Amino acid sequence: MKKIILASLLLLFFQQGYTQQSNKAKLQEMYDAIKDAGIRHPEFVMAQCIQETGWLNCKRCCLRFHNLFGFYIKGNKCKKFASDNECIKYYKKWQDNRYSKWRKRYPKADYYHFLKYVRYATGDKYNRELKPKVTWVKKNLKL
Repeated sequence: MKKIILASLLLLFFQQGYTQQSNKAKLQEMYDAIKDAGIRHPEFVMAQCIQETGWLNCKRCCLRFHNLFGFYIKGNKCKKFASDNECIKYYKKWQDNRYSKWRKRYPKADYYHFLKYVRYATGDKYNRELKPKVTWVKKNLKL
């Protein structure tokens, strides 16, 4: 029984690593689009994209609506976008509407704090899950 559990865990770990590597070009392209849009802290925003879309592979999430960041509207429904680029522009506008006020109030705080401040991250769990993805982005993508 222990061998089956261990084999399952190894397979899951390998599959996640394989997914990351097989999508690396697509992830780089998405990161470049985020950066080109002028979004602040693009490595964090790319990590959010990874978190919300399951490394751009999710079949049951908002990705099917070009919603890269898990934005929801009333009724707990995914906000729909016509394209990935439209979603990135929306994030830029969303960030711009909140960032200056936060930065003025918390000049030394990091982006994790921003995500909690604007209630994008509803708790510490989200930021804990985001941290290894930020590290992966910094290590594996051309910034």
